[in-house]
Amino acid sequence: MVSAKHPPLKSVSRLEPSPTRAFLDELVAALGEIDERAVERIVGLLADAHRAGRAVLIMGNGGSAATASHFACDLQAAARSGKRLRVSSLNDNVPVLTALANDLGYENVFSEQVASNVAAGDIVIVLTASGDSENVLRAVRAASDHGAVTVGILGFGGGRARALVDHALVLQSRKFGIVESAHSALEHLITDGFRRRIAHP
Repeated sequence: MVSAKHPPLKSVSRLEPSPTRAFLDELVAALGEIDERAVERIVGLLADAHRAGRAVLIMGNGGSAATASHFACDLQAAARSGKRLRVSSLNDNVPVLTALANDLGYENVFSEQVASNVAAGDIVIVLTASGDSENVLRAVRAASDHGAVTVGILGFGGGRARALVDHALVLQSRKFGIVESAHSALEHLITDGFRRRIAHP
């Protein structure tokens, strides 16, 4: 007799992957679709900015904000010996972010910072899973208006951001966990390429 506290286990088909395996398989598939030439172009842009003393501004919302902060940290550390790279994450200054959100609306928190800090030839990198965040789209437009080079690290097929940026790395997945995990890997991949490029120009 089966106890009510211990119902019979459901049989699981061996043909169906576990949720863990399914996630890992999706992540591997997403990483496999990355355009290596696009990665190398972005590495080259960063190396050029480093050589010319230009600034790099990075931003994102939510999980992408965490990746933007991580990216800025890693790029700065990669150029710690000798000539430095001027790089910052625009979502890190909470007083500025909240002041702009309160005074001008959250849709302007990045574009206002871009307008205040970017110069022609600088690089502006946006990370967005959906590619449709209004504050990110406005930041890209502001960067272009000031003559900066724009880079989008995108998911969901790129969203509206894909048509606005100068250079795009696009994932097709429409799952936030997959896209954000892949974006984290991409920032490490780009940083590693940048570190090697400036070590052997």
